Amino acid sequence: MLICFSSVRAGVHPLAYVSCEGGIAIIDIEKNEKLKTISLPGSMLRGIGIDKEGKTLFVADKSTQSLLILDASNGQIKNTIRLGQNPEFLRLDPERKFLFVSYEPELSESSPIGAKIAQIDIQKEKIDNEFSGGKETEAIEFSKDGSKLLVANEGENSIGLYDIETRREIRRIDLQKIGTRPRGLKRAPQEEIYAVTFENSNTLALFDHNFSLLKATTTASGPYGVAFDPSGKRVLVLAFRDRKLQVFDSQNLKLLAEAPVGMRSWHFTFSPDGRKILVASGRSDAIHVFDANNYKELAKIEGIKMPWGIITYPLSYGSLDSP
Repeated sequence: MLICFSSVRAGVHPLAYVSCEGGIAIIDIEKNEKLKTISLPGSMLRGIGIDKEGKTLFVADKSTQSLLILDASNGQIKNTIRLGQNPEFLRLDPERKFLFVSYEPELSESSPIGAKIAQIDIQKEKIDNEFSGGKETEAIEFSKDGSKLLVANEGENSIGLYDIETRREIRRIDLQKIGTRPRGLKRAPQEEIYAVTFENSNTLALFDHNFSLLKATTTASGPYGVAFDPSGKRVLVLAFRDRKLQVFDSQNLKLLAEAPVGMRSWHFTFSPDGRKILVASGRSDAIHVFDANNYKELAKIEGIKMPWGIITYPLSYGSLDSP
């Protein structure tokens, strides 16, 4: 059933949007409640984003191998852009003029094995360019000035660095000696420092602007979703195999706090005011809400089928977005 939130959005009431199986759940952040669900029967939604005005939602749908573009006020699909197999991670650039989404093209004897990253013009709603990624492309991030695109290639333990204007790959950074299966990748709010999580080696590492290693530490099992807090002083990691949210000091990577989460927790977001953390727990069919100061659980919002990604409007920091 399609829904309307024009009256809620007029006051910029903070909402969280959750990509899940069969639709997009919409969360009232202040009340810690699910408001409604935009029903998309048969869909298997993954990466999710929103434009800077909060009017248009973008979501990667594995079932149709497409990017769906929806009106955020009524849930209607405005456009569908065909991509390819397994469209997953999705990010809007800092100016929110372009959207980048990873997918895996059809394999054949004549085509190399590797992912693609489609660059989509948001205003024109069409593919503007495509970048060739590595094996099993996962997280997508941008340099501080917005000119470079960084992509984690978990299947080959590397980070791809691209110049967005010239549309060329500048460098393929080998991370094999640091960890295995890099999945999460996030830049600090105020500095050109990058956090990378390595799923199979249980590693969190910080890199400078040249991607030289600064520090690394061991996490709980299965680190994936990662983001700095709004101040940049802490790094948060979801270790999904151990079902933990872990909090590290961004200067020395000392473990500061832990909180239990649900099964297959991959992504999280801060609330727009920075006071809450919302965690999507996929196989628990729930969103866990934590106090961002003491990491105590405030609420558990249930009845959301297989949540994958989570973002907010107004925009906030998280594993899938930045303001």
